[in-house]
Formats: sequence, C-alpha cells, structure tokens
Amino acid sequence: MSQRATVVNRPSKRDMRSIWRDPREAPIYEIATAAFYVGVPASTLRAWVTGRPFRAAGQMRWSDRLIEPADQKRHLLSFANLAEAHVLQATHEHHVPMKNVRAALDYLRSQDASVRHPLLTQAFYAFQKDLFIKRLMEIVNATKGGQLALDFLDPYLERLVRDESGLPFRFFPMRANRDRHVMVDIHIASGQPVLAGTGILAEVLYGRNVAGESTEEIARDYNLDERVVVDALRYVAAAA
Repeated sequence: MSQRATVVNRPSKRDMRSIWRDPREAPIYEIATAAFYVGVPASTLRAWVTGRPFRAAGQMRWSDRLIEPADQKRHLLSFANLAEAHVLQATHEHHVPMKNVRAALDYLRSQDASVRHPLLTQAFYAFQKDLFIKRLMEIVNATKGGQLALDFLDPYLERLVRDESGLPFRFFPMRANRDRHVMVDIHIASGQPVLAGTGILAEVLYGRNVAGESTEEIARDYNLDERVVVDALRYVAAAA
C-alpha cells in the first residue's frame, strides 16, 4: 500500500477558519489520497483538478478542470471535492471524455452561477441531474461517442448522505464496497475511510492483516462480522 495514500494534511490557521464555517470546504486531502479514497486513478483525478492537454483535429488543445480545488495553489482537496470526484467517477466508468463532461458542467453552471458545487446540491439530485444528462448525451451523440444510460449517475448519487442543508457529509465509495461497509464521513476520523457505524479505520484493519493476523482474529478483536472485515480489506487492497 502506498504510504502517500494514508496522509491527511493538517489544516493551517486559514484553513481552520474554513473548517469553522463548514468542514466540508477545508483543504485536507492531497490528490493521491483523495484518489485512493474514491477509487479512481490518481492521474485521472489530477486531470479533473488541474485540467489536461488533448489532441483534436491534429492540434493540441486544453481541457479545463472539472473540480475547483479547495486550495488551488497547493492542489489540496476538500471533502466537497472528494464527493464531486465520487460523482464524476460515474462518467469515468462510462468512458465519457473529459471535454464532454466539462461542457455539460458549464451548461449546468449557466443555469445557476452562484452554486460552487453543482453536482452535490439537493437540486441536482432532484431535477438538475436530468438537465446534466440531457446535455451530456447531446454532446456524446454529436461526437459519435455512443449512448449513455439515463440512470448511470443514480448508483453514485444514492451513496451520498445529506444533512438538513441538502449537502452531503458522508458517502460510501463504490470500489469493492457493494454492501457499503466502508464510508467516508467528514465528521469522523478527519474524513478518512472507516467501517460504517464505527470509528475504525479501514487501513488499520488492512495493516493488521498484512502483518499476519487473519480476518477471523481481527473480527473477533473488534467484535465485528467477519464479512465486514473482508470487505474493508478488499476496499483498501483494491488501491494498494
């Protein structure tokens, strides 16, 4: 397992002011860490955060970023950015080109420029998702990229848990986590992946297993169902 994937940055005094307002906006994740937690390649997430060059009609062009990092200078991400990456993972899994997603996001922002994280709002979940998908499908069809399933975002959006403001504070990563035994919650363990319903770090269980302890021993030690331990190990091992 990569050591860099286990580090969560300590917020500065300026960052702490952001945490005081809303901990979801604090820049606490390095790109490699966030990619590890969400389950996408670090190179993919870096392109979403910084943009990337691409070739079209024999010329090099630039595709703007999809995610505005909480700290643009250091490219540090917030929990809100993490949740955005979780939603965008659906487009990555369906091989939608970044430039097409960028155009669909721009269209969505044109509907309400005041929203900082349009993919995370309750309005997006309720009805703007249809606008986003419609626009995305138009662009995909225009570029002969094939068809998209109308409900391809739903499995990802359903794994976001929202508070009374309608914004997510918890999500269940897709990678090796079908039964949602692993979650990321901004209010628990500084936003590191833990076992659902506990504060037990998934990586702690993985470390004990790598050190030679069996899943049965670990489960007994923490009074857990062994299936939960196995799922947590799979989640961490999938990016190790």
